[in-house]
Amino acid sequence: MIKSSRRAPFRTVAEKMEILAEYEAAPRGAKGEVARRHNLGSSTIGRWAYARDHDEFGPGLKGNRSRYGRSAMTPNRQSAEIAKLRRELAKAQADREVLNAALESMGKAHALLEKLAESAEPEPLNDSFGTTQSPNSSPPE
Repeated sequence: MIKSSRRAPFRTVAEKMEILAEYEAAPRGAKGEVARRHNLGSSTIGRWAYARDHDEFGPGLKGNRSRYGRSAMTPNRQSAEIAKLRRELAKAQADREVLNAALESMGKAHALLEKLAESAEPEPLNDSFGTTQSPNSSPPE
């Protein structure tokens, strides 16, 4: 295969976004016609869509990411981020419910053990002489 010496024309981010919007709005059978009209391959359009969705087209004129701060999110990237955060929130809420149930069970078990400890009477101590004495009394002298 012979490579062409002709370079692809430079396109700004705005032009790329316009072509992507036109390509995505085209019906299923007309997408190839849009790509041919702009002299593009489907892989190029795919790379542009990936870059757009992964926030690689920043606010700069040439499409480079901003070095300082976060660049603006595209709608598709923002939707993906929202979906991810909703999944994380649902998981955290489920974990919290499990922990609350476990904490409630532990509280009930603690209360039951306290009642058992209060109701249990200490057994009297036997000394070596065969007499019984309470645990609080002192031994005979």
